[in-house]
Order: sequence, then C-alpha cells, then structure tokens
Amino acid sequence: DIAACHGCPMFQDGSQAFVPDELVEGAEVFVLGQNPGADEAREGRPFVGKTGQVMESRYFPEAGLERGVNVSLGNALRCRWRGSNDLPPESVLAGALSHCMQAHFRPPSTTRLVVAQGGLAWRAMGQKGKITEWRGFLGA
Repeated sequence: DIAACHGCPMFQDGSQAFVPDELVEGAEVFVLGQNPGADEAREGRPFVGKTGQVMESRYFPEAGLERGVNVSLGNALRCRWRGSNDLPPESVLAGALSHCMQAHFRPPSTTRLVVAQGGLAWRAMGQKGKITEWRGFLGA
C-alpha cells in the first residue's frame, strides 16, 4: 500500500515510483532484489528490466521456476531513489530499508526459500558481511 510509504524517509525525499511485490500464492520461492530500476518504476512491477529478463531466461528454468506460476518477486526497497539507479545516502537508506521490510515484505505463507539477489537484499534480510562471502549459503 503506497499510503504506508508516507512514513518512509525515501518516499518523503523525492522517491515516488512505488513498486509493490509480485506475490504468487503457493510459491515456495521468493526472490528479493535490491531496488526498482527504470523499467520497474515505469511498469510498476519488479524484475521486468535486464536483471529480470536474465533471471527468466537463464536462472528460473534451471531452478524449475516460472514467473507468475511458482515464484514471488520483490525488492528490499520498494521506491526508486529520485529516478536514478543510485542508492540514497546511508542516513536515508537505513530508515527506508527498515520501513520497506517492515511495512511491505509479506511473502506468502508457503514461502520456504528467500533468495537475496544483491548486497542490499542480503542486508535487508539481516545478514552481515558481503553477499559474495556467502554465495550458496542456505540458512535455516
């Protein structure tokens, strides 16, 4: 709900392209990206840009996943920062990340695996260190 974003420091500071999660009831996998790109902001859907295209054409088939069928998609940040791919300064980022995860992250009850796609998604999941140090890690 975009109305809930009025409490988000990013939204208040000029980011108004809200991109909600794309949830699939019954999906066991949730791919959590970092933040919306230009394509996502324009279409109002996560993972429709270059990253999403690569995921759908290469990675999803390998994992037996299909968009709209058995995988939910979303971003750690639901707004695009002032129309650019840049992230906000840390003073805004920390509050925005906390807000987005608390106010908007609602994976289906069937979700068994959340895949962090990028360092910001890794951080949003409460993990420390660099995501590259944990490739392949599966937490309980």
